[in-house]
Amino acid sequence: MTSLLTNTAAMTALTTLKRISQNLDTTSNRVSTGQRVSAASDNAAYWSIATTVRTDNASLSAVKDSLGLGSSAVDTAYNGVTSIITNLQNLRSKLQTALQPGVDRSKVQTEIAAIQNQMKSVADSSVSSGQNWLSVNSSDGSYTDVRSVVAGFSRDRTGAIAFSTVDVSTLAIRLYDAGTGGTQATTAKAIGSAPVAATIDFSGSADASFSIKAGGAGGTANTITLTKATLSSAVANIAAVTRQELVTAINNQIAASANNAGKVRASLDGSGRLTFETTATGATDAKLDFTMGASATVNIGYGAASAAMTQAVGADASAGAAGGILDRGTVGNSIATLFVYSGAGAVDDNSVKASINLVEAAIAKVTDAGTKLGANKTQIDGQKNFIDTLMKVNDRTIGTLVDADIEEESTKLKALQTQQQLAVQALSIANS
Repeated sequence: MTSLLTNTAAMTALTTLKRISQNLDTTSNRVSTGQRVSAASDNAAYWSIATTVRTDNASLSAVKDSLGLGSSAVDTAYNGVTSIITNLQNLRSKLQTALQPGVDRSKVQTEIAAIQNQMKSVADSSVSSGQNWLSVNSSDGSYTDVRSVVAGFSRDRTGAIAFSTVDVSTLAIRLYDAGTGGTQATTAKAIGSAPVAATIDFSGSADASFSIKAGGAGGTANTITLTKATLSSAVANIAAVTRQELVTAINNQIAASANNAGKVRASLDGSGRLTFETTATGATDAKLDFTMGASATVNIGYGAASAAMTQAVGADASAGAAGGILDRGTVGNSIATLFVYSGAGAVDDNSVKASINLVEAAIAKVTDAGTKLGANKTQIDGQKNFIDTLMKVNDRTIGTLVDADIEEESTKLKALQTQQQLAVQALSIANS
């Protein structure tokens, strides 16, 4: 009888010791890793969610790097533009000086040539990450009018991934163009006749669906559905969908479409009008058809239900005057080549006045280019701040799901260590 009781006590002490050792291993792992869910076996659902969020954060980190590079490129171009505006103002002063009676225009021409050379040097030197947006060569096969900066990453409820971009048009800001092929081929661009409302209420039966097709007769139309059902997972407030949220949702649906993915993109112009543009150039491929859906009740700038837009068609490249803002035109009639004195002598006063008007027009165009770059810079910086905030929110989400309370786990670890010592002593007593 005594032997039986002794064996029972020993088995109980051993079972207790094993349970304490298991709990001790779990707690020690949490203290050492800082996580209460470090493997799928700890909590499969939390581990899966946390892993997905970590993956998204890695993608957002890459987007943040892309925005950094894009911001640097925009800054470089903007600094070049502001420097050249100063040069143009100096050039205008020299031309005005040339109009004064008795001025030696050959001396003024020396100063004008120096300013022209300086402007070209500034434009050629405005390079960031191998890209120059101010001095280009449109005849180069690798040249593109639109430079896209990856600005956003999203994953919808089905797991589909989409990226948004900030598009910078070098066609509008290039100052010098060494291309000799004439005018550039253009894309097909559909622009709404009216701005999109600042916010749109899609909480009821509001519908702004439409069909869009790129490529003309060779393309296939896709229906973009903009209703409460399709937008609720993509916007913050279905009752107040902002313009940018609308554009993002449209681009996400286009990217997920079978026929037009990568062929067309949506954006907002400076007046808030919804714009669609093909990625192909030239009349052969750059064709765009747009028709509002039969059930549409919301005007997003293209009219009411079933309103069809005349097919937009891009223009092919053609021969003619090429060049950028400062070198477009014939010799003597562009900023890069104007002069007040040549080997044939001084030019007449009317020619100098014409040059002054040319410089005034150039200042306005270059200022407009600086404005566009400034807007791009603001958009990129705002997106960088948003990505930073989103990554921090994701980190907090991961922490909520998997992080351990170190203070609590450390206290538990000490208690378990004490229990383990007592269990060992109890087993020893039972065995003896």
